[in-house]
Amino acid sequence: MALVGTVIFLGLAHLLSAKPLDCEPLVPEIIDNATISKLLGKWFYIGGASQHPDTVQELESIKNAYFFLYPSNVQQDELLLTEIMRVKDKCVVDNSSSISVTRNTSTLTKKGTNESSIAQLIKSSSEDVMILHHIHGNYTGLTISARTHNASTEQLEEFKIQVACLGLKEEETFYTTPKDLCPMEEERDVEVLEPPLE
Repeated sequence: MALVGTVIFLGLAHLLSAKPLDCEPLVPEIIDNATISKLLGKWFYIGGASQHPDTVQELESIKNAYFFLYPSNVQQDELLLTEIMRVKDKCVVDNSSSISVTRNTSTLTKKGTNESSIAQLIKSSSEDVMILHHIHGNYTGLTISARTHNASTEQLEEFKIQVACLGLKEEETFYTTPKDLCPMEEERDVEVLEPPLE
């Protein structure tokens, strides 16, 4: 009986000495012309987490992806988006979307042919990382993209802490692999989604 008491005490001592998760609120990035300039160019999608059931299925199906943000010639706070994704075993190129920037709320609204989504740009410790806090009704989500297809250990750790602090679970979190990235050039197995004719 004394042995059982010792084991329980040692187990409790370990729990008491464990540090609590250091959760700080997500801080939105201030969006100005300099921020928008930093968003332009090529990004690799690294991973994401979501509570929304449809989004969880989508995140699970993306093996890897990269995307390009371009300035729009039409509107100042609009960015054009081209995404190259390996979804399951198929490459998909989507250049039918744009992103509207709302500076006062630090939000980016992705507008595509069939849907739109809203995310808040979150301040990160690295300029080479883009963290987006996705809001979908009562559901929350978080994604991380980086300038290279391999985020650093520190960048991933920052993302994982934010995911945990939002209450997102491990089974709701998915990461991509740089293996078998889709090429930019059109090939037979690449499906190109063009914007609809007006």
